[in-house]
Amino acid sequence: MKISYNWIRDYISFKINIQKVSDILTDIGISVKNIKTIIDYHNKKDYLIDLEIPANRTDIMSHYGIARDLYAALKYRGYNTQFIGYDLYDNKWNEELWIDNPVEIFIKNEKCHRYSGISIFQLKIINTPIWMKNRLNLMNISITNSIIDIINFVSYELGISFHFFDLDKINNHKIFVKKYCDISNNKKLRRFTWNDKILKKIDQNDLVITDSNENLLSIAGIINNIRYNSYKNKQNIFIGCACFDPFLLQKIKKKYNVKTKDSFLFGKETDPNQTIFSLKRLIFLLKQIVSKDLKISKIVDVYLSPRYPNNIKIYYKKIFNILGKKIIKRKIKEILSFLKISIHFETESFLIISIPTYRTDLKRDIDVIEEILRMYGINKIRTCNYMKIFPPHSFHYKNENIIRNIIYNQLISYGFNEIISSPMRSYNQDSILLNSFFKRDKIEVINPINKDYNSLRSSMLFGMLDCIKKNYNRNKNIIKKYIKLFELGKIYYKKHDISYEKSCLGISILDMVFKKDNQYFYNSFLHLKGIIEKLFKRMGITDYTQKHSQHPLLDKGISLFYDHKKLAELGNVKNHFLEKKMIFYAEIDWKYFISIIKKINTIFYPFSKYPSSKRDLSILINKSISFEELYQSIKRKENSIIKNIDIYDIYEFGNISNSQKSYTISILFENDKETLTEKLIDSSMEKIIFFLKKEFKAKIRGDY
Repeated sequence: MKISYNWIRDYISFKINIQKVSDILTDIGISVKNIKTIIDYHNKKDYLIDLEIPANRTDIMSHYGIARDLYAALKYRGYNTQFIGYDLYDNKWNEELWIDNPVEIFIKNEKCHRYSGISIFQLKIINTPIWMKNRLNLMNISITNSIIDIINFVSYELGISFHFFDLDKINNHKIFVKKYCDISNNKKLRRFTWNDKILKKIDQNDLVITDSNENLLSIAGIINNIRYNSYKNKQNIFIGCACFDPFLLQKIKKKYNVKTKDSFLFGKETDPNQTIFSLKRLIFLLKQIVSKDLKISKIVDVYLSPRYPNNIKIYYKKIFNILGKKIIKRKIKEILSFLKISIHFETESFLIISIPTYRTDLKRDIDVIEEILRMYGINKIRTCNYMKIFPPHSFHYKNENIIRNIIYNQLISYGFNEIISSPMRSYNQDSILLNSFFKRDKIEVINPINKDYNSLRSSMLFGMLDCIKKNYNRNKNIIKKYIKLFELGKIYYKKHDISYEKSCLGISILDMVFKKDNQYFYNSFLHLKGIIEKLFKRMGITDYTQKHSQHPLLDKGISLFYDHKKLAELGNVKNHFLEKKMIFYAEIDWKYFISIIKKINTIFYPFSKYPSSKRDLSILINKSISFEELYQSIKRKENSIIKNIDIYDIYEFGNISNSQKSYTISILFENDKETLTEKLIDSSMEKIIFFLKKEFKAKIRGDY
């Protein structure tokens, strides 16, 4: 945002140079990017200051707002200064003598917080004063006519936008604010010309301004129909100042690509209590510049839910703890006074303060403490001359960064791509289902950038599905087999009113060649499971167990446990957006994963120089017994020559009872000290068979 140095001095008096002003602005959090020297219309030197305004500081997105903030900083720093910008209009006006406003306003949607306006009769176009032309030229605003120039001037002065309509074209002088879908016969194409182009389609959820005949005058006061806001000499006009929901304006601005000079004001949270003040300033300039005898109506005003000053309780102890320094209480009260924050009640330990409604960024005590620090000066907070550093006890190859790089490289070598998705999500049906299943609550964001994304994600799956969908829709003719993605990020949730933040590694595969055949399903599922197992094996995690699991968003899922605590979960995604395709997803508890790796002592064993031998065993067991139970039971027998056990085949139905199933397992034997003999392998197999018959009532092929 660019401001004029001389324009600022219209509101505050001071005798310090531009460089000092620049330093003070930067000190109070308004960064000065550039200063350009220019010559104004009086042949006097002026400076165009390019500022970087914090996104939440809508109160300083104007010359008046910057002057108000600068005045507080100068006053606290002891400079001889006065704020001369309080009386921007004539307080001696007898408004009762003004003409009754013929316009009636009806607000039919709560997203319009306030709508105020004035009617002006027989308005004449005259030459815009040179001083005003100069101010507007500095802001790179083209000069049009005295009326539009005055409106533009007040917009840049106070940071509030206006719109005007031809009063004689407003049917019955009635203005309605409503959703476009609430207009009768809203499918009918209505003539709407804006910026020399005709809008042929208007969103059903857009907030529009209409007259009693449902003629479209404007979309949310920022896209105005040229047919109703054209201006001629000696014309009757209505000037409106409306306060809409900032998220609604942001959507409309983006949707219709609004790029006007004052578009930076749209989508920002403004104070509805400023509309009357702004209109009175506009009237003052119109009377001063156009004519003292200008016929102006009374202000018509509809304010649905009045905004009152926010009261906050703030403790001195908390201020001192946050700032890291004990500041004299008198100085704290001085800062609050200069910022127009009034004190309602005071004790030795706390203050109850009232925040001006234009400070939309101050909602909590911590926000006020930040204001105190900003004005006090962060440079005055001294730090120690030394720092205590506690090095970790064992800083070696097992630090998290190296582990992460190893995992990333391994996944990339398997054909995966890393994604980074936003943790902000809309709280949809899947999120509700997930949180309900795990008996936890969502975490909402107090002031989201977009109201559609107002809560933090509770699973990495949601971002994965969005990314898969976008990639599939754009590249479905190119991608032949898989879309493989992974992401390391955080999930957030509440349980028993305690907020949790948990790091997770999400891994997903979209199988492009899936058909309705169990073989394809198992191949793809086992492909993902095999990748997870290889990651674990690479990190030395081998002693884990698996169980069938229930998950609201995953079908045929399994959970992997280490030391009786869940380490990972995987399965195929239910009810996703693609038909006849499968999406497989796994989520690893990253912090637990890292902690296991750091505890495990990885030992390298050289390959045996003696040959290994493999034997297959087919058994018939009860259907309820999983392979994992068999695997863990055989492992616990601690047979030193058994190196590995794999499942080779599963068979159900056919000529087998419905309560039973057949497993074919493959057992790998190996000895590090000598060559295996048939006698030793047979003896080991006999022990395994005896154990399976005894523990699981298994039948060996040949016995059935």
